[in-house]
Amino acid sequence: IPKFEGDTDIQAIQRAVDLIKIVEKLGYYRYWVAEHHNFKGVLSSATAIIIQHLLANSEKIRVGAGGVMLPNHTPLQVAETYGTLATLYPDRVDLGLGRAPGTDSDTAALIYRVQYVRTAKFIEAIGDLQRFMGAEAEQSIVSAYPGINTNVPIYILGSSVNSAHVAGELGLPYSFAGHFSPDAAEEAIQIYRNTFVPSKYLKEPYVILGLLVHGADSDEEAERLYTATQQGMLKIIRGEKGLYPLPDKNFSDKLTSAEKIILQSKMGINLMGTKGTMKKKWDEIKRKYNPDEIMAVSYMSEIEQLRTSYEILAQVVKEK
Repeated sequence: IPKFEGDTDIQAIQRAVDLIKIVEKLGYYRYWVAEHHNFKGVLSSATAIIIQHLLANSEKIRVGAGGVMLPNHTPLQVAETYGTLATLYPDRVDLGLGRAPGTDSDTAALIYRVQYVRTAKFIEAIGDLQRFMGAEAEQSIVSAYPGINTNVPIYILGSSVNSAHVAGELGLPYSFAGHFSPDAAEEAIQIYRNTFVPSKYLKEPYVILGLLVHGADSDEEAERLYTATQQGMLKIIRGEKGLYPLPDKNFSDKLTSAEKIILQSKMGINLMGTKGTMKKKWDEIKRKYNPDEIMAVSYMSEIEQLRTSYEILAQVVKEK
């Protein structure tokens, strides 16, 4: 949940509530919330609480964690929390899992539970989660109440090729962060599909591709809105953790040549422009990555800007 310059905390959260109501009416299938800590411009440190609030303010759209950063939690706690959410809102909760801390090293030192750098440890934790939320017969001495039998769907999150191997070998759906890690997207998705082993959870590979989306009534307006995302990325590159900036059409004029090059290399896969412009780009993305689903990430401060962008995206994706 981004917090922009001029926002209060509650205004930023209310924007997310307004947005989920909009996209639900437009027919979108799911809405995910990230986990970040010690970041003034992102208000999703207590991810599960935000998810519950969004579930309570919507009717049928799936809401999930995109994702739970496992270094910060034990599998038992995650199963208890998301098992409770799934009990309150049956068949509407998703659980995306990542092994990054979602924060800086100083903050991570205060919240780390287990270090999941080793792939084997991460896989072990996923197995524990599946058991905790599985059948009664699978439980041992310690059980996650009310997680048992909720079978909350698990998605493996990734921004590099390492996670692709995990998702493929475990036979789980894979959500790749193309919105901030475009260079590894094609290779990671290919590795996932090549290594996929059918499981009781999934018979065939399933790829969700994260994209930046900036739709507008003109290409010029879309490019102006995109400058907020660019400024936010530049802040991250510089190690700054302030609020998300507002759009600034003169933003690029203030950058050095080196900053322009770095920023261009760091920006994610982007669907931007009018319906016609976005359609051309969407056709290219489909040919290159062939995702089963896309996850739109849009950093816009005004709800009407978001409404327009998601309306255009829905038209583009549904159009044959």
